[in-house]
Amino acid sequence: MSFPLMPGYDHINLVAELEPGAALRDREIGERIRDYRRILPAGSPDFGHAVQTGSRWRIGCLGATDPSAARYGLAMDLRQAAAEDGTDAATARAMRAAADRLDPEEGEQLPKDEWELGDRRYRVIRIEKYTLIGDRVMEPPRPSDGALTGIDSMLRGHPIDPRAPAGQWEAQLRLNLVGYMPMPGTVPEIVRTEARHAIRTHPGVVLLPPTFTVVEVTEDAWEPLTGGSDPDDARDHLAGYFSRLLPRLREFQGDPATPAEMEAWAGAAARITAATGHEFTALGRRFRTVRVSRMLRLGRDGPEAPRPSDQERYGVPEVVQDES
Repeated sequence: MSFPLMPGYDHINLVAELEPGAALRDREIGERIRDYRRILPAGSPDFGHAVQTGSRWRIGCLGATDPSAARYGLAMDLRQAAAEDGTDAATARAMRAAADRLDPEEGEQLPKDEWELGDRRYRVIRIEKYTLIGDRVMEPPRPSDGALTGIDSMLRGHPIDPRAPAGQWEAQLRLNLVGYMPMPGTVPEIVRTEARHAIRTHPGVVLLPPTFTVVEVTEDAWEPLTGGSDPDDARDHLAGYFSRLLPRLREFQGDPATPAEMEAWAGAAARITAATGHEFTALGRRFRTVRVSRMLRLGRDGPEAPRPSDQERYGVPEVVQDES
């Protein structure tokens, strides 16, 4: 069947008055744009899939590290959808057939990123991650980010709606992101070429809920350590790094921790759990929670699919078998 183009993909619906919660979030964007003036990459892109029904798109699932992994996730969702009550027999067969090509029992995956099945269109999509930085400090969580607790980290069912009402500061940030691309010298030239092409083919930008990374701060670097879907989740994972991960790591290495080390790690975890704010000190080490923002590019035909170099750049290298 024929699927309509995405309405308003390159427009921003700027409104003078927002509902109170949205107005607060918009003011926070303005404050952060002033305090953290630069936009920097925040790690590799995320991948997932989106679903179109009629003229509306929504996210099916995110969280894949490369396009191939996103196709496996799509196969799982197609099999679940095929088994749901209300799915007609012909569509269910088509869904299962597509899933078997994306996640075959034997042989290689079919590297196909778009499927039209019944009244739905499925597409593997690419999510760009970035952070704001000012005075050599990356953006911490915003006051309103506490409300993200309980949101599905994979954004299942999240609407992709470029025409949703936007305040002046969200509009400004989206305009700032339209021309966003990697800095010269930081990536292969083919990656910058693909980014320039994406700006032309997918000039629209929508903002997605953020994630959060805990970094260890040293004299000359910020090293990512753990993270979470909201600030409290990230803090709990940092506490778990001391209370669970370090003991297991030492045990795996054949050098079990001493009782004194276990006590010190447990104390560090307890202090982190009880702490407020987004900076933590434990056992002489400094940690900071960083806000990782996410954006999705849109074109006339909907959200951006993976770029040609993405699989090679972010996929797991194939293991070459030694047959000698």
